[in-house]
Order: sequence, then C-alpha cells, then structure tokens
Amino acid sequence: MKIHKIRRTVMAALSLSFLVLITLLFCSVLLFRSEEKEHEDVETISGWTIDDEHIRLPRSFSPLSPRTPLTLTAQIRPKPGDYLYIKTVYTPVKLSVDGQMVYQYGSDGSLPAFLLDPPTKTALVALPETGHKVTLTLEYLSPSQRDTATLHPLLLGSPSELMIHLFSEMGFSLFFSIVLLALGIILALVTPIFTRFDESGMTFFWLGLFSLCTGAWSFGECNLTGLFIDSPSFLYLLAFLGLFSLAVPLLRFGMVVLRPHTQVLLEILCVLLEFSVCGAALLQLLGIISLSRSMYLFHVLTPSCLCILAGTALWESIRFENLMARRLLLPTAVLAVSALLEAGNYYLFHLNVQKSFFFQIGVLLFMIMVSIQCGHFMAEMLALREQNHKLEKELSLLERQTRMQEEHYKRITETAIQEKQQRHDFRHHIAALRDYLEKDETNAAVAYLNALSVPSTGEKFPPVCRNESVNAVALYYQDMAVRSGIADCSIKLDIPEETGRVPVHALCIIVGNLLENAVTACAKADSPFIRMRGRFADGILTIVMDNRYTDICRTSEGSFRSRKPGGGTGLWSVRSIAEKYGGGCRFEAENTVFSSSVYLRLD
Repeated sequence: MKIHKIRRTVMAALSLSFLVLITLLFCSVLLFRSEEKEHEDVETISGWTIDDEHIRLPRSFSPLSPRTPLTLTAQIRPKPGDYLYIKTVYTPVKLSVDGQMVYQYGSDGSLPAFLLDPPTKTALVALPETGHKVTLTLEYLSPSQRDTATLHPLLLGSPSELMIHLFSEMGFSLFFSIVLLALGIILALVTPIFTRFDESGMTFFWLGLFSLCTGAWSFGECNLTGLFIDSPSFLYLLAFLGLFSLAVPLLRFGMVVLRPHTQVLLEILCVLLEFSVCGAALLQLLGIISLSRSMYLFHVLTPSCLCILAGTALWESIRFENLMARRLLLPTAVLAVSALLEAGNYYLFHLNVQKSFFFQIGVLLFMIMVSIQCGHFMAEMLALREQNHKLEKELSLLERQTRMQEEHYKRITETAIQEKQQRHDFRHHIAALRDYLEKDETNAAVAYLNALSVPSTGEKFPPVCRNESVNAVALYYQDMAVRSGIADCSIKLDIPEETGRVPVHALCIIVGNLLENAVTACAKADSPFIRMRGRFADGILTIVMDNRYTDICRTSEGSFRSRKPGGGTGLWSVRSIAEKYGGGCRFEAENTVFSSSVYLRLD
C-alpha cells in the first residue's frame, strides 16, 4: 500500500511539473515572439565607415592576422536619455563619442589569463547629452584564435525600449534556458525517490543532467543574460562546457532506458566525449586552445553521438523488438535531426533565425516526449515492484505456513512414538500389577497405578479444522497465544479439505494474518481473549474473529495501520485476497474489542 501511494504521489507531481513546463514554454513563445514591425524608438546603427569605405553591419572580416586593428566610425543624433546596446564577439573593443571614450572591454589584464580572447559581451552604454550629432568610433582588435572578426550593429534608444526590443527577439531563449535548469533540478530531486525502489530511477538523474547541461549552454549563450550577469568569463565557461557535455548524460540515459544488447559503442562514445570535454577544458586553462576554437570539434561529435543513439534505438526496435527502443525512437530521432539542422545552419544555410533555435526546438520536443515515456516507464517499474512486494509477502507467509505444518507433524510424530512406547510398556505394567495383586500387596498396586495416571505429554490442542494446512496454521498461533499468556483462545473453523477455486495457501494467509495480529494486540491487554469462528455454507466461507486490544493506530482514511516496522501488510493482504475471490472484509474497533469479518467464495 505504501509503495502504491508513493507511486501515485510522485507520478502526480511529475505530471503536474511537466504540464507546467509545457504551459510555460508555449506561453513564452507567445510572450516573446518577434514583432512584425520594428520598435519606432529603437534605431539600428548598421551604416559605418572603415578606411573611407562605407560598410553595413553585421559583417565578417577575413582572413585577418591575430589582433588586427579595425576602426569604424558613424554619425548619430541621440536623444536625451538614449543608450547604446553593443555586442562584441571575442574582440577587444573601445567605444568613443566625439573622441571621448565611454566604453572599453577586453583590454589586456582585465580578464583571467587563461582566456585567449575576450568572451562575448553585451552591454548598455549611456551616451553624453549633447543635443547635436555626434561621431561614434569603434576600435576592434581581431581574435587571436580565429582568422575572422564578426562585427555586429549597435542599437540606439532608451533603456526601456531597448530591453523591450531585446526581449522580443531573445526572451524565449532566456526563458527556455531557465525552465530547463529548473526542470533539471526537479528531476535531480525526484531521483532518490525512484532509486529507492529500483535502480532504473537513474533515468531521471541522467535526463535531469541533460536538461541542466542544455539549460546552462542556452543560458550562457543568450545575449540577454550578459545584461543581467556582468561576468562574461563565467557565462563563457557555462555556455561551452554545457554544450560540450550535454551528449554524455543523454548517452547514459539511453543505456539505462534502452538496455541495448551491445552497449560497447555507447560506452566508447561516452568515454570519448568525457575525455574530449576534459581535454578542451585543460587546453583552455593552459592558454593553448580556447573553448571557442574547440567548439568546431564538438559540432561534429555531438550530432554524431545523437545520430548513433537514434540509430541504436532503431536497431534495437527492429532487431530485438525492444519496447523501450520503440518508445524512444521518435524523441531521439527528433533530437538528432535538430542537431544536424543546427550545425547545417551554422555552416551552410545561415538562415535569419537566432543561434541554437533549431536545437532548442528539438530539445523542447524531446523533453516533452521523453518525459511522458519516462513517466510510463517508471509507473510500470513501480507497479512491477509493488507486485513483487506482494509476491514476496505471500512467499514469506507460505514459508511460515510450511514451518507450522512441519512443527505440527513433528508433534504428531512425537506423540505417536510416545504412544507406541506406552503400548510396549503396557505389558510390563500389567505384569507388575498382577504380581502385586497375587501377593495381596494392595497399597503397592495403588501407588503403582497413581504413578501411571500422570497425564501424557502428547498433543496440546485438539484439531480446530478439517483442512490440515489451515489447521496447522491455527494450532501454531493458538500455541503462540497460550505461550504469550492468552489462556482464553478459542478457534473453531469449518473449512473443507477441498477449497475449490481458492488456493489453500490463500486461506492460510487470511487465518495466519488475523491470528498473528490478534496475538500481538492482546499481548499487553487486560483479560486478553481471542475467539475465531469459521462457517462454510452455500459456497461462501465466512470467518469472524474478536480479540482484545490496548492501542490501535488509525489512518487519515479511517482504516487501521500496523505498528510494525515498515507499516505491516497483514490486513491489506487479507482484504486483497478476499476481494480477489469475490468477497470482502470489514474491521471495527470498539470498547477495547477488535472485530474482523471476512467472506469469500470457494465455488
């Protein structure tokens, strides 16, 4: 019962969490959708002059030697209170207004030494209020780890209008990353609950870790994040390590859920990715190769691993008819295709969509589908666990019943041996008495007879039932009751030898559980008693029992709970067996007397 309640509670919590997740994500799509018209109060400064040449941003300059200077100028007419939104990617930058520097980023010594190029940085820069046209000057230095410098246009407007404009373009990505991080934490928290019952609960850990890695990548990469967290180095590490690592927990998740017949390939991929992530991090810390340069390796590794995982699911579903592989085939295929589209857009298509858009959509669909499948998977595992728990309980009771029968038969055997010995000695007793009487030694004969009249140590209780198995169980607990100080223990059961469609062990479980609970309840009671009666008529067996009790524990639902460690399952077993065979049961407690009544159909 306890496992069943936990399973229902956890599944309800997970279902609610995923429902909230889906609702929030779709609401964010509507809330942060791009508007069809440009914000009137936000101006995009895309026209610039470099070396007397007019250019438009965004634009990439290549090939360039490391730290090649690029100086751009433009004229604007800012309004009072206007700010500039500036974004720089791996390039040190200085921004001047009419020759006066107002912003600087990425200069030597301003960032940790292991960063070979300044990480991507976004900022809102206040402009001096001049009331007339001003000349903007941007001074860039090209990256040391790339031969290409990509320059982005600036935005001009009030802080509020700039934030509204940026949220309309990038709000979904930020919100998506926060939801993934929260989902990862939720899955990590529920993992111990499931692993307590079955090791397959680790599926939620790996799925949660994948969600955390993907959320970290999306959070660190989003340009809006840099406006709220002024730590480009931290966001840089968060984005790239999240991107590099996300395939590892996904492969581990696949191995736990799919249980493929051959895990060698997935294990090799996991080890390869783990070494690659550690190697990329070490090269960055040593100042040899930046994470932004190692990214190109993972643009190949990550989609390849996702495609292999999807291929494994396809192979397992076709070759071995793996049910979980069939369930996960579509989600893994969607994720693999989205990763390929993301890589293709980065290198080939250059569509006018936000970076990581395709993969974010793929992750969203993957998480929704896999969460539903994992919910079904764990529900089945917990149901199987609950069934195994019931079978273990029944097996334990059957083993106890066997021990009772063995003890009962042992007592019968000992009694038979004693009777045989007594019959053997009877002739000697007759001879001795005849000798006393022939010698007219009456007193000696009477003394001899008194010695023979000592009660036999044979069977302690008479049979209480025609069914030998049930009789053995009842006598076992009757003997236990007497040894516990319960002298008033009366058991009479009308149970036939043939029990019809109800297996005899089920009846033993009912009688054994009721008597065991009664002996425990009477142990400390005043004037303890146990009275059990059974009647079989018209195919229906009815068993009723009354016993004394001192203390009882009720649940919030009005039923009774055992005080044994773990809660006990006695009454629950009785009820489930009775209902299984077309009957029912009722338990009542009043005036220190506990009443039990059970009926079930044997025909």
